Amino acid sequence: MTYPVLIIGAGGWGREVLAQMQGDPAHGITWNIKGFLDNRAEIMDGFACEVKIVGNPLDYVPQSDERFVCAVGDPQARMTYAKPLLDKGATFIPLLTGAYMSPRVHIGNGCLLCHRVQLSPDVWLGDFSNIHTSSVIGHDVHIGNYAQIGAMTFIGGGAHIGEFVTVHPHATILPGIRIGDGAIVGAGSVVIKNVPAGSTVFGNPAKPLFQQRS
Repeated sequence: MTYPVLIIGAGGWGREVLAQMQGDPAHGITWNIKGFLDNRAEIMDGFACEVKIVGNPLDYVPQSDERFVCAVGDPQARMTYAKPLLDKGATFIPLLTGAYMSPRVHIGNGCLLCHRVQLSPDVWLGDFSNIHTSSVIGHDVHIGNYAQIGAMTFIGGGAHIGEFVTVHPHATILPGIRIGDGAIVGAGSVVIKNVPAGSTVFGNPAKPLFQQRS
């Protein structure tokens, strides 16, 4: 017996997640895609997508047999849309299609891993963390809740990525580096020093562009 899955977010990232799910071996066997949840009724206009918006994630009442995937790119927005459903008892499933996982990897609730992601031994992924295509995560890396790791990123062994962090594509984070909660790492940056919480860094080597005041 299959169970229905709803995708939160019908924007570009949501449609990418839909495509990945449609190619997942579990599709049609373990679960079927029921539709999108999005509070922007017009977001699908102009797209010939066979999967439609069936409700608003902020007021949707989950059924006991339903499962959920959160395809919202911005970390804070991801929590905003997932929390009301969690509070109502919704069950979120991980999407792991095409990822290579070494032994002793911890996968948090609602994680999304894109194709060709490589997770080395003893990686810890927090709840609702996203890792995009062809990223390599070294041994003993800790990635916090709601973090967003862009495509083709390298994170060296023992690095610690805080909660609600955004790492843009092609970034390199050297081993042992700590990225504070809510920080942003710019595309193509090479991070060789710890990044304080709430700050934005960019460049090679990465330098601060913005520092959140305490």
